[in-house]
Amino acid sequence: MTQNTENKTDRRHFLKVSSIGTASLAAGGLLGPTTYAGGKPQAATSAALHPTETKLELLFLGTGAANWPKTYPPVNQKLTRGQVRGTSSMLINGHILIDCGYTVVDVMKRYDVNPAGITDILLTHTHADHLHEASILKIANSRDADLGPLKFWGDPEALKKVPDSDRIEKCPVEVEQGFNIDGLAITGLEANHQVAGSKETCMIYLLEGATRSVLYATDGAWLLTSTWNTLRKKQLDAIIWDATCGEGAGDPRIFSHNDLSMIRHMNASLLKGKILKPDAKIILTHIARKLHPAHAVLEKRLLPEGLIPAYDGMSVVLK
Repeated sequence: MTQNTENKTDRRHFLKVSSIGTASLAAGGLLGPTTYAGGKPQAATSAALHPTETKLELLFLGTGAANWPKTYPPVNQKLTRGQVRGTSSMLINGHILIDCGYTVVDVMKRYDVNPAGITDILLTHTHADHLHEASILKIANSRDADLGPLKFWGDPEALKKVPDSDRIEKCPVEVEQGFNIDGLAITGLEANHQVAGSKETCMIYLLEGATRSVLYATDGAWLLTSTWNTLRKKQLDAIIWDATCGEGAGDPRIFSHNDLSMIRHMNASLLKGKILKPDAKIILTHIARKLHPAHAVLEKRLLPEGLIPAYDGMSVVLK
């Protein structure tokens, strides 16, 4: 187990398969600064996608629900694991970002991520903790013009809320219509979630490489039947669940977010249907500030049953 207190040379932590349940935390080496560039996504298509990328590297740049502070501590302030959570966001293979809330740029500074290396952003929905105009423009404007515009993927209605800029190319995503980004096949699936007053379809994302696949499933509650039917044809190496509501009962947020009992039920069905591989990593994110105990307590309670609470700066490598 890595130490809980980070320092400037050891901020990222790695996740590896272990004998505790389906997975556990273990110490690992460091990654260098992520400065990938030049992603060239292919147009959306319903045809077979034939992914070629053999590695999925996932870096959590925010694991909190919307009730965490909207500002992030400065880099020189030491943080224990899970002490602070940014708005939920994840970086894939160093250059594909899922969601861009109001803390993501500051979190990037802490974990040595160069915003100029972001080539693509996948949008789940337009709640403010997932779509923040100033953060989007900072990332887009950090890129050298010679690299071309930042690709911004999302539901066509949701893209209307993305700022207009010659540094941003808006790429519509239709539910269950896959597209490619640098050897990854990506498919938007409908989420059990809603943005009041918007006609958009909220999405979760299926990420498929040549040998590994991950479902990023936040925000949302129970999987919809249409999404379940798509997943029945897949085998997942990891699933990242919305875990907003903790163990509490009677919380009305369960109609748009998960509690842990819901996650346990869905895991059992996915395992029985052989959609989750036996050694799949089951990771929890979008963790509400006051609906869960301190992170160390949460880890101790959940790791023995194979549930892994994510924290900002956690890195997962599947290859």
